[in-house]
Amino acid sequence: MNTNTRLYKTFILEDSYFDLKAIEKILGELSQIQIIGSASTSVDAFSICEQMKPDLIIADAKIGQEKMVGAAFVKSIRKLLPDVRVLGLTYHADLIDGLKRAGCDYVVNKALIENHDAAKKYIRETLIPKPEYYRDFTPPSLTEQQDHVLKFICEGLTEDSIAKELGYDNRKPIRNIKNTLFDIFGAKSAANLVHLAYKTGYLNPDQE
Repeated sequence: MNTNTRLYKTFILEDSYFDLKAIEKILGELSQIQIIGSASTSVDAFSICEQMKPDLIIADAKIGQEKMVGAAFVKSIRKLLPDVRVLGLTYHADLIDGLKRAGCDYVVNKALIENHDAAKKYIRETLIPKPEYYRDFTPPSLTEQQDHVLKFICEGLTEDSIAKELGYDNRKPIRNIKNTLFDIFGAKSAANLVHLAYKTGYLNPDQE
């Protein structure tokens, strides 16, 4: 995909006025970006994205006092828009893993917005999907155990949490199953696996 030949509709989830203006200023310096809207709540963000169908979403992990709002939003929007590119922002190191599991393509320290050149680099990289995101692929047949683990991963659970849900004493069996799922789907990360689970049609966005 050539990021210089089209405009990418971009949406921002950010509840800080000053951070929003900083992000908008950075995006304004990128000729391929078209800002189509922003919201300070995940409910408004989901509604706007459902209508506008952006190509790129930049989402803050922490909205108000709720630390996991951003991750929950990304997880929901990934089901609605499997092809959307998502850049997660956070000042909190403990939220990075949750954003990745939710389906962010990149997660960076929010302080990055103070460095325009670095910020623009990550935005450009987020726009360029890795080749495996667009490979032709027929949904595989999974074992019941693999299916359970995949769905738990798509819900954002950690390996330890999945092990507990499935009655294992430790996460090693879950790690082995997850690695097998990576091989089956051709995924390179948990975020990529979530993307492919919906992209290939193995999981339906309407499934509970």
